[in-house]
Amino acid sequence: MNTTSTDVTLDRTPLASLLPLRKGMNIADYHLLLVGEFDRSMVEFVPDSLCQAGADSSAVIFASDPQDPGHSFSFAGCDAHGLQFRAQGNAVWGSYRKVLVFIETAGGIYSFFSDLEGIDSQGVYHFRRPALLYQRKTRLRRRLHLDGQILLRRRSGESIAGALHDLSLDGASFFLANCPLDPGEAALVEFDVVDCGHCETVVTTVRREARSATLGDLVGVRLLLTKAQKKQVEHLYLCLEYPQLRHWHLDNSADVV
Repeated sequence: MNTTSTDVTLDRTPLASLLPLRKGMNIADYHLLLVGEFDRSMVEFVPDSLCQAGADSSAVIFASDPQDPGHSFSFAGCDAHGLQFRAQGNAVWGSYRKVLVFIETAGGIYSFFSDLEGIDSQGVYHFRRPALLYQRKTRLRRRLHLDGQILLRRRSGESIAGALHDLSLDGASFFLANCPLDPGEAALVEFDVVDCGHCETVVTTVRREARSATLGDLVGVRLLLTKAQKKQVEHLYLCLEYPQLRHWHLDNSADVV
């Protein structure tokens, strides 16, 4: 495989693969993982551009049951009461009374909560028009689930260990017990990706959300990468996605800012 021509932006990746693993979260907490990446919200308004997006628009619907990992649908447009979807394949969840929906169109990514109005004789799912709709004009960065430990060093010299959750090309998230980090705070982090390599870089905290006594707080950070570090993160990312790359050698290992 020619690694230099691999498309690390994964522009053709299905929408379902761009979303993080749910891992038993309720739909409100799961949406919090992503809501900070949406740049517009609309109250009691569904734009015509969304309703007219076309049958090639894809969607992922999450039932309120925390065990539902999300299933792929095609977006079938709007009617007077709400939005319509068709299941892709036979694999759907048993109950969709209250749901979280993501739709990808040429105009970007939309997300919203809704309630099922019914399923008609043609197998079309009808969901109530959302009260609040979020929009992002560009594709989400694909997030890859990542297990392991992360070590943070604050400017004060304090070191904190956390549990990794996921990794993208420009960010990461992890769980911390009793998280002392504030939004905007910078720290030095380092972590290993098994069979792939090591990353050490400066990050800035972009969000922090309380989860539970077991998980701690979920912390999202943006990676502040030098040119060499960016190359290393791309390598780690591709190595996670494509195991056949795990023996690819980087001439320039990551350096610390």
